[in-house]
Amino acid sequence: MTGGIQRRRWVAGGLGLLLLGGGLAYVASGRCLSAWMFQGVDVTACPDGGFRQTVSVAANGLARGASSQVGVWAEAHGVDAKGRALKAYVGRGTAALFLVDAAGKESPLPLDANGRWERNDQGLLTAPVTLPQVPDGDYRLRARVTTPLGSDTVDASLPLYAPARVRVLTDRPLYEPGHRVRFRAVALRAKDLSPLDGRPGTWKVTDPDGEVVLEERAPAGPWGVVAGEFPLDRGAPTGTWTVAWTSGGASGSESFTVEPFTLPRLRLEATSSRPFWRANDTPEVTGQVSYASGAPVADTDVTLAWSHAGAWPPPTEWLRGELPTKARTDASGRFRVTLPRVPQDLRGQATLSARVEAKDATGEPVRGAVSLLLSEDALAVSSVTELEDGLVAGFSNRVYLRATTASGRVLPGAEVTVTRAWDPRDKGVSAVADEDGVAAFQLDPGPAVNVVVPPLPVRVQPRPPPVSLVSSRDLLGAQGGQASLEDQAALERLLPVLHPCARFVAPSSGASMAEFAVRVGASGQVLDVTGADEALDACMASAMRAKGLPAGRERMLQLRFQVMDAGLPSMRWNTEVASGDERGMSEALTAAALDARACLPPTLDRVVAVPAALTWRRWADKPELALSWVPEPTSENALSATALACVKERFARIRLPASTQAELLTGRRPSEAMGVVRFSAQPTYGGNGVPRPPQATVFLGYELKVRAKWDGQDMGETKLVLRPASLPPLRLRATPVLAKAGESVKVELLRGPGFEGELPRTLVLVAGQARLKEMVDPATRSVRFTLPQDFEGWAEVEGVPASARVYVAPRAALSVEVSPDKPAYAPGELAHLQVRTRVDGKDGEAAVGLFGVDETLAQLAPLPGADALDGLRPSPSVATPAFGVLDGQALAMGRIRGANAAAAALLRVTAVPAREDLETPLTAHATSPFLPDAELTEPFYAVLTELHARTRKWEETAPAGETLDPAGLARLWAESLAACEQRGQKVTDAFGRKLRLSRLPEDLLALTDPRAVVVNGTRLPEDVVNWGAWVAQEAP
Repeated sequence: MTGGIQRRRWVAGGLGLLLLGGGLAYVASGRCLSAWMFQGVDVTACPDGGFRQTVSVAANGLARGASSQVGVWAEAHGVDAKGRALKAYVGRGTAALFLVDAAGKESPLPLDANGRWERNDQGLLTAPVTLPQVPDGDYRLRARVTTPLGSDTVDASLPLYAPARVRVLTDRPLYEPGHRVRFRAVALRAKDLSPLDGRPGTWKVTDPDGEVVLEERAPAGPWGVVAGEFPLDRGAPTGTWTVAWTSGGASGSESFTVEPFTLPRLRLEATSSRPFWRANDTPEVTGQVSYASGAPVADTDVTLAWSHAGAWPPPTEWLRGELPTKARTDASGRFRVTLPRVPQDLRGQATLSARVEAKDATGEPVRGAVSLLLSEDALAVSSVTELEDGLVAGFSNRVYLRATTASGRVLPGAEVTVTRAWDPRDKGVSAVADEDGVAAFQLDPGPAVNVVVPPLPVRVQPRPPPVSLVSSRDLLGAQGGQASLEDQAALERLLPVLHPCARFVAPSSGASMAEFAVRVGASGQVLDVTGADEALDACMASAMRAKGLPAGRERMLQLRFQVMDAGLPSMRWNTEVASGDERGMSEALTAAALDARACLPPTLDRVVAVPAALTWRRWADKPELALSWVPEPTSENALSATALACVKERFARIRLPASTQAELLTGRRPSEAMGVVRFSAQPTYGGNGVPRPPQATVFLGYELKVRAKWDGQDMGETKLVLRPASLPPLRLRATPVLAKAGESVKVELLRGPGFEGELPRTLVLVAGQARLKEMVDPATRSVRFTLPQDFEGWAEVEGVPASARVYVAPRAALSVEVSPDKPAYAPGELAHLQVRTRVDGKDGEAAVGLFGVDETLAQLAPLPGADALDGLRPSPSVATPAFGVLDGQALAMGRIRGANAAAAALLRVTAVPAREDLETPLTAHATSPFLPDAELTEPFYAVLTELHARTRKWEETAPAGETLDPAGLARLWAESLAACEQRGQKVTDAFGRKLRLSRLPEDLLALTDPRAVVVNGTRLPEDVVNWGAWVAQEAP
C-alpha cells in the first residue's frame, strides 16, 4: 500500500510539473494565462481591469420555411497596463436564438433536426435554423450568448414580408378644399394573389408641393383590405395630391385633384346615327341636351368644333367651314346635324371628331364630344402569322385572321373566306371564327407578286393672297410720317388689283419685297413714281397709276409690299447658240418668261411644249434684238394657239440689259450672236389647286381578298396585304395554348430549310417550380407534357433556340353583380343595393368596395371603371397586341375565350412574367453596442464637479500666499474620487478601473489642469508646470 501511495504522489507531482511547465511556456509566449484559463480569451497581455463583452449575430438567406445558417459570436474588449486596446473572441460559452415580434413577444427558435451549435477555430458558433410561418410584419432575430464574461443579447432587424402587389383607390378623383378624402388599398401576395390579412403598412398623403401631410400606420384587415381617410382643410392647396400605402417594400399610390368645382347641372349626349359611314353616305349626328334631373333643355344653341384623324385627308372645304358648326335643340332637347356627303375617294378609315357645347338659359355650359367613323369597306380584317406577320412562298403558313365590322364589332362564328386577289380562278379557303372572331387558316400563297397600293388623294390648301401691305409712310403728312387711315384703307382695297403682278416672283424664290415711292395729287391721281425699275415694282406702280387714291391733299408715299409666288405655271427654256455667245440673253429671257406666266392656263397639270421656236439675232452696235418665231411640229401636249399668241406678245418686249460701267469705261461692246430658244410650260405643284401627281406604292407581297358571312348575312369584303417572310431554322408549336391544370400539352418541333444537325432528344417544360422533362417522339417530332394538377400561370419550353408557351388561367373566377331595389329614387330617399359575388359560377364570399358618386362628376374628371384592379395580376410582355387589341393583360385577365385568338395572342408574347418567390431571402447582422468613451464621460464629470467644489473651498480656506501645484491638484482629485465613491457614484471606466489621472484621455485630462480648475490666479504658482507631462511622469 505504501508503494501505491508513493507511486500516486509521483504521478500527481509529474502532472503538476507538466502543468506548471505548460503555463510557464504559455506565459513565455507573451499571452495572458489567466484570461485564457478562466475566461476563454486569448490576448497578448493581461487586461488592466476587466473585460467587456459584445455579442454579434449574422445570417444570410433567412426566409420563412427555409433553413439557413446563423452565426453567433462574442468578443472581449479590454486595455492593458499601458492603455493599449485588447480585443479577442471569447472561445467558450453557449448561445440561444429567439424571434421577437413587433409587440416584444419572445419566441424561442429551435435548431433544425439533427442540427447543433458548432464552433470554428476563431470562436464563431454556427447552427441551422428554420424560421416559422409567422404573419408578415417587422420582427427581430435575438441572440443570447452566455460566456465566462457574462450573458448578453443582441437584436437584428428582420422584416418578414412576402412579395406583394398593392392597389390604391380613392372614392372619387376630384375634391374641393374642405372635403374628406376616403381611400382604400388591397394587398395581395404576388405569388398567388391571395389576400395578406393583417399585413402592417403605412398610409402617406402628399400635397402638391411634395410635403407629407399625413403618415400613419394602418395594417391590412380581412381580405387584405385597408381603408383610411383624410380631411382636407378649407385652405388646402389646389393641385394634384398623392395617397400611398407602403408595406415591406411593396407600395401602391393614387393621385387625386383638389380644386374648387361645381357639379354640372346639364347633361349632353351626342352620337353617330350609324356605327360607320361609307363613301357617298351622308353622315348624321343626333344628340340631346337635358338637365341632370332629366328635364330637356329646349330651344338652345349647340356648337360643334371639328377635327379629323387618319391617313385619308378630308376635303379642304370640310375643315374650312363646310362642316356644320351650329344646331338648335327642339322642345324635347334633341338636335340633329347632317354632314356633307362622304367623297368617293375615301381610302381606309378616318375619324371625324367634334367638340360639342351647349348652354341653358342662364348661360351655364355643358360640353361633350362625338366621333364619326368613315370607312372604305364594311369589313375590317387584321392578321397574325407565325412568321413575322408575313407569308412564305411554297409553304403551308398558319394565319390567324380577325374579322370585325368596320366599327370593330366582333363576328363570333362568322364564316371567313380568303382568296388571292391577283388570281381570278382562285376559289379560296374558308374557316369559321372562334368566340373572339378569329379564324385559323393554312395558306400557301405561291410566289410573291407586285402589290400596287393606290395613293391617297391629295388635297391642296388654297394659297393666301399673294400681295400684302407691309408699311406706308407719308412724307408730307402731319402725323409723324404715318399715312392717313383713309390712304391705308384705300391701299388695302387696292391689293386685289396688284395680285397679277405676283407673276414676277419666281417659284424658286417664293417671295419678294416691292418698294417704291409715289407722289399723289390732290385729285388722287398718281403724278410720279420712283424706284420702280424692276419688273415687279414697275407692274405694281403701273396698276397704282391706273387706279389712283382718294382725293385730298397732296402726299408723297413710301410704300412697301410683300409679294408671294401666286402658284402660276412657269416656263422653262433651252438656248442653242449658232454663233457668238448668249451674254445678256439669260437675264432678258428670265424677265419675259415671268411676264408670260399670265398667258399660261392656271390649272395646267402637266408639262406641255410651246409649238414654236424663238430665233434671235444680236448686233454689236445695236441694243435691240431681232426676234422671230418659227412653228414647230409637236405632240398633242402643246400650248394652245391663244396662249401662244399671248406668249409671243410678252417675249416681243425683250431688251438686252444696259452695259455695265466697266464695259463703258473699257469700250467693250457685245459681239454679234445668233441662236434659237425652245420653250415648255410646266405646272407649279400646290398652286391654284394643282396637286403633285400622287404615286402608287408598289412592292412584292400578297394581296388577299377576305369576305365574311355572319348570321346568314354578307358582311362585306375587304383586302389584306401581307409581306414575304422567311422560315426560321426551328419552330415550336404548343397545343392547346390555353390549357387547364392537369391537362396534356403537345409540343411539335417544326424545322425550316436552314435547320442543321439533329433534333433534341428531350424537351423541358418549366411550369412554375416544376421542370417537366419528356422524350421527343422521333416519328412525329413531338412531345407530350402533363401539367401539374395545382398549376396555374405560364409554362414555357426551355433549352432550344425556339419558344413555345402555354397559359393556364386561375381556377377561381370571381364576378360581382350590383343591383338597386328600385330603378329611381326621390331626393332624400334611402337606396338599398344588393351585392352578389360568385366564385367559379357559384355564390361565394368576397371583399367588395362600393364608392358612390354623382355621374355628372364624369364630365369633370374620369371615373375608375371595372378594370381598376387589372394591374394587380402580372401580364406578359408583348411586342405589339395581336390584331391591335389582344394584349398580355387580356390574356392574364381571361378576356380571351377563343382558342384561335389565344394562339394568336401568344405568338406576340416576348416574355412571360417572372416567377414570384414566396419569400425574399433576407440578410441579418447586428452587434451589441459598446462605447467605452461614452461610459467614461458620466463618472468623469461627476468627479470633476466634486473637484471644482473642493478647489473652491481650498481657495477660500488655504493660508494666504499658498499656491496649488500639480501635486496638490492630484491630491484634491484623489479626495474627490473617494468622496464620490463614498456617495455610491460610479468612479470607474468601462473596464472597471478607477479614474486615475494617468488613465484619462488627453481631452478630459486637459479639463483637470490647475489653470482650468482654479478661479483665483493668485493661487497658482508663477512657475508653470506642463500638466500633461507631469501626469505622464508621476502617474498619479
